[in-house]
Amino acid sequence: MRKSLGLLAGLLLASAAFAKTAPMPEWVTNHRTVYPDTEFLAQRGSGKTAEAAQTDAMSQIARYFQTNVSANLSTTMQSITSGASVDERTTVVDDVRVSSEVSLFALEHTEPYYYKKEKKWYCVAYMNRATAWKQYKPQIDGALKTFLGQYENAAAERDPFTRISRCKTAWDAGGILLEKLEYGRIISPKDEAAYSAERDKVAQIPVIAETAKKECTVYIDAPGDYNRTIEQAVSTALSKCGLTVAKTTAGANYTASVLIDDGESGSEPLSIMPAVSIKITGRGGNSVYSYETAAKEKAVAYTLENAKKKAYPALAKEIEDALQKDLGAALKL
Repeated sequence: MRKSLGLLAGLLLASAAFAKTAPMPEWVTNHRTVYPDTEFLAQRGSGKTAEAAQTDAMSQIARYFQTNVSANLSTTMQSITSGASVDERTTVVDDVRVSSEVSLFALEHTEPYYYKKEKKWYCVAYMNRATAWKQYKPQIDGALKTFLGQYENAAAERDPFTRISRCKTAWDAGGILLEKLEYGRIISPKDEAAYSAERDKVAQIPVIAETAKKECTVYIDAPGDYNRTIEQAVSTALSKCGLTVAKTTAGANYTASVLIDDGESGSEPLSIMPAVSIKITGRGGNSVYSYETAAKEKAVAYTLENAKKKAYPALAKEIEDALQKDLGAALKL
């Protein structure tokens, strides 16, 4: 019995001695050698405990994805809207942000190692690129299917205004696809490169939208206007949004019907507080856009003409600025 206990104690002492003299894993000092970049995505983490080191390593990979995808996606979205075929005045990207959370596929980690000299634990989190791509690819293909459906709808639409609207939908779907592809590019650049034709389709959307804008010729019909004050404001707003204002109905694909309700009351003097509604319709009578606004203050005069002369300039300025902003947002990708 004593011999057995002595043997057990000896084994335990030997194991403890081995643990103390066990060599430091190479990945502690050079994890890129152990996990070469051609085959793995790897990040090393550290902490006061084994759990903290493991969490830090995984967080490092998540931050790596988030930072690189955000930067790459912003550059991509900006570049595909600034080509020679797109009007230089057009800006469709103000701020690009990654919308989805980082998804880590096929993520593994080393057994945490305590480095006594530094009094720290170390751990490496790593992803095998081939395995991760296999698991991630269905997400790309799902986003691609959605995008292609929206893209084909936009490209096939004959009505210019509706085509722009469908371009907006396709552009949103394209942004999601590009985001997925940027994740895929980090995981496996070689496999992601096979989607270059699909990236090109996303790049074509701003061109399709700009072409549609040029086909949107609008005739303005504003009965009851004073000295064409409201008409000119609407014309300026439409032009600033990239639409063409036609001089006759024969030269237009759309009509902007401007209805002015003066809200007249009283007499000698009378007062007005005009309200304006604008409705753009196609040749077939289909409504594609509407907008309403009203004067903020009453105008008082002894004649309706003088009241209009007082009220319309301020209202025209309001229409020019607000209509440009509202319609511009509707036409912007």
